[in-house]
Amino acid sequence: MFTIIREPVAMHIAGFISILAFTVVFYAVFAHAREMVHTFACPYGRLQGVLLDRDSIVVAYDHKRGEPRGKLKKGEAAAAQGDCIDCGLCVRVCPTGIDIRNGTQLECVNCTACIDACDSIMEKVNKPKGLIRYASENHIVEGIKPHLTGRMIGYSVVLLLLVGALTALLLTRKDFDAQVTRAQGQLFQQRDSLHYSNLYNIKLLNKTIEEYPVELRLEGIGGSIEMVTHESLHVPAESYAQSTFFVVLNEQDLTERKLDIRIGVYANNERIETVKTTFFGPVLH
Repeated sequence: MFTIIREPVAMHIAGFISILAFTVVFYAVFAHAREMVHTFACPYGRLQGVLLDRDSIVVAYDHKRGEPRGKLKKGEAAAAQGDCIDCGLCVRVCPTGIDIRNGTQLECVNCTACIDACDSIMEKVNKPKGLIRYASENHIVEGIKPHLTGRMIGYSVVLLLLVGALTALLLTRKDFDAQVTRAQGQLFQQRDSLHYSNLYNIKLLNKTIEEYPVELRLEGIGGSIEMVTHESLHVPAESYAQSTFFVVLNEQDLTERKLDIRIGVYANNERIETVKTTFFGPVLH
């Protein structure tokens, strides 16, 4: 980037065109397509429509107090007129361009810009604030104050279950993961008359902030592990490492053609993971 800035454009035509295209696209999105993104791409409005009811507290226009709306003129009484002076400021400040006076709509993102705009106008015309405010439909129409409903209890229970599940997953999360797979296209190799080997790939994932020196050991069976790519494995902090190794078993340990084996992953002589895999051997009679 700094090279493109310092040197002539002719030396970096491709880079210049890429930056120009990026700038044009982002300008178009933020200057012209913002309302369409809110309307068609954002899932918030669709979730809102499913979850709300008449007791839900949302950004709402008090139509009982505001209607009938009309322009406020100096020296003229407005006896039969509502508090809304039809200035249109609530529509102009809305990022999605909706008129909140038409009720809760799909495009509303509850940014409360219309509340601030309306309150500023109410102050100027000496009328109470809150013509647009957080309220429920039942509160505005019937005067029912917000109260605990069955839907709220249900949502709270679901939220607690989700938080509990997330907490359990975080508490039981392993700091280290190991995945062992057999090398593709390989069955077994005969080392000599008494020993057979299988080739494996291993991928180690370290989720901690410390580097792990790793050693592989066979569990519950004789034999040995021979590393192919590295003499020793070191897994960097918050990263992963891959390697290839042979498992070598004695013929007397091959009790069946497809043998289940366990490989222990050790760090600082402490077992941190055990991986199960299979060892293929010859058909022995």
